[in-house]
Amino acid sequence: MMVQVASSIDGFEDVLAAASTGQEWAVACLYDELQPALLRYLRWQEPTAAEDLAAETWLAVAERLPRFEGDEGAFRAWIFAIARRRLADHRRRAVRRRTVPVPDEMMVMVPAETDVGQQVADAMAAQQVIRRLTGVLPPDQAEIVMLRVIGGLSVEETARAVSKRPGTVRVLQHRALRRLADDLRRQSVVEV
Repeated sequence: MMVQVASSIDGFEDVLAAASTGQEWAVACLYDELQPALLRYLRWQEPTAAEDLAAETWLAVAERLPRFEGDEGAFRAWIFAIARRRLADHRRRAVRRRTVPVPDEMMVMVPAETDVGQQVADAMAAQQVIRRLTGVLPPDQAEIVMLRVIGGLSVEETARAVSKRPGTVRVLQHRALRRLADDLRRQSVVEV
């Protein structure tokens, strides 16, 4: 069964043109007409994040509105296509950040002297270091530094892990450390 949606915005072309130039009355007209359907769609897909996803959708619409060309049907389709992309992005982020709740009984196993705040700070600092390494160094050098420094492997163990000779590992590590030092010098000059 095909449902036909009749044009419901009087003078759509004029409203779209005005909204494209940032006129508030026109943007409000588009929003008032489309927001309820957009929210229903997003609540059906992702009930707990629907409001946020709708807001992200409207931000994207606002950024791209001056470049949009088409009639009201194309405009509706365009908005829902943007919403679908925001929904897909949201789901990808959720998968990467997925957490698994720990039963209360398991919490008894955590030693009382453990400073959870310090553990979190250490983990965050380690992630920043990893991002920095992978952002500055070529992949082979970053891997060597990760294995040597973060992994605590010896030159020989690292060489075996990456199927390289120990001398090659030393050279890659030396180049990586020199590149990191140069990057830190450049960064400190920029910050001063």
